[in-house]
Amino acid sequence: MRKHLPDLFEETPDLLHGLVTQFSPSILKDEGVPVFRAVQRAGEYVLTFPRAYHAGFNSGFNCAEAVNVATVDWLS
Repeated sequence: MRKHLPDLFEETPDLLHGLVTQFSPSILKDEGVPVFRAVQRAGEYVLTFPRAYHAGFNSGFNCAEAVNVATVDWLS
């Protein structure tokens, strides 16, 4: 992202720590970043591992909730 948005990173060095910027998956793929797609249906969970960039959008009516959890082995 720094390569494609240098002005934004100069203005806001911690840009990646906020929920303000999304990139097209095609740009990420062109840069060699593995990109995956998931469709979440009612009653299903999506787990995102630590340090994983993730984004999403709603394609209809939505009621969403996010919870941060850690397993015991992460605490060390």
